[in-house]
Amino acid sequence: MPRVFLSASLLLTLALLASPLIHAQEIPPTPLPSPTAPESPPQLPSAEPAPTPANTAPAVTPPAVTPAQPAPAPAVPVKPVSAAPKPKATDSLTLRFEASFPAVVDGKKTSLPYRETLIIPPERLVQLRAQGKVTASLDADLKALLSRVTGPARDARFEVQPDGQWAIVQHNSFTVDAAAARSTLAAALKDGQTTLIKLIPTGSVAPKRTLDYFVSRGITAFLAGGQTGYDGSSPARITNIHVGTQAFQDKLFEGDTFSFNRMLGPITTRAGFVTGLVIAGERTASGIGGGICQVSTTVFRALYGAGLPITERRNHSYQVYYYDPQGLDATIYQPSQDLRFANDTGGALWFQSDWDDAQKLLVVRVFGKARDFDVQVQEPRILSTTPSPPDKIITDATLKKGERKQVDWAAQGAVIEVDRLFVRNGKTFKQDTLKSSYRPWPNIFTVGR
Repeated sequence: MPRVFLSASLLLTLALLASPLIHAQEIPPTPLPSPTAPESPPQLPSAEPAPTPANTAPAVTPPAVTPAQPAPAPAVPVKPVSAAPKPKATDSLTLRFEASFPAVVDGKKTSLPYRETLIIPPERLVQLRAQGKVTASLDADLKALLSRVTGPARDARFEVQPDGQWAIVQHNSFTVDAAAARSTLAAALKDGQTTLIKLIPTGSVAPKRTLDYFVSRGITAFLAGGQTGYDGSSPARITNIHVGTQAFQDKLFEGDTFSFNRMLGPITTRAGFVTGLVIAGERTASGIGGGICQVSTTVFRALYGAGLPITERRNHSYQVYYYDPQGLDATIYQPSQDLRFANDTGGALWFQSDWDDAQKLLVVRVFGKARDFDVQVQEPRILSTTPSPPDKIITDATLKKGERKQVDWAAQGAVIEVDRLFVRNGKTFKQDTLKSSYRPWPNIFTVGR
């Protein structure tokens, strides 16, 4: 295509002729983005936002501005946080409650941020603004938000943080001016500009068990945890695991010698235990509390990992598949057989235990005074094995004639050792060895006669 060259005067003439068609175009203002709240920390194993300084105050604006002090100041009228640029139809309206929980992190008192959020999506916001009022459904959502922050206070306990560090967190209950919150929300719908409303507490109520419960006893650090699986357990065995574990759920131990039987209490039906299978002499038989050794083994692993000296412990007669890896189990039998440790931590011990029936996992964690060394439990090593003996048949009058039932499964005999290392500044300064001897065990069947 040939190029066309125009003179300067002709260009000027054309520009003047076109000028009536040119209009100044205003660019609509873009609203400020609405801050989004970080995800709430998960709640046994089981967690939470990074710590912030204890005196950091939340951003001041809505429903009633008053720091959470024992004597709350008078409420201040609420004002929308962001007002000015007209929002787009794609904007949402966010109500965000902001406060903080008292906490102990790394042995020091601080606080952790706490937020609850209600987000009204764009489509719904358009409808609500057209109505210009807080509808019944929106009012229900607001009440649900406020109920989460004004519910009962929860006792302080250890919670794992997103970075894997443990902290003691005290879940206070907060008070909020609900009428002011509702009024602010209604105003935001009418003005058509607000995209964020911050709600802050007018006061707080502490739970019965506060941070001082732990700090006064020197309990500030995670020492160790034990875990076992109980897949394949009968309903009766699982019931006994639950009942036994409750003796180690948020429980304090103070003393020089830890006794499992003393912490547990009597194994009776009155205590909630039911009949299950127990190892009795040469066979597995029915007995009250069958499955309690799942709890004693898990507690053993926690205290052994914490480095406490063992003063009484006995492994099972044969290798029980529930307790893999083998060599780290502990049986108890009241009143003769107990599990005992010397408490050399220089303070009290705190137990937190949880079970997961879906995963069939039991976890026991122990907390106490911070130590200046680490404990490393090595992998078990098998020194020798012995083949299982032939199957064994036992008559059982409770079975019908000719009826056959397997009550035990074969297991090799074995001698297993586990080393425990005590490490300070990267160097092992002490080591001990745990030895377990297991008898070979046959398949055992009961038959009716």
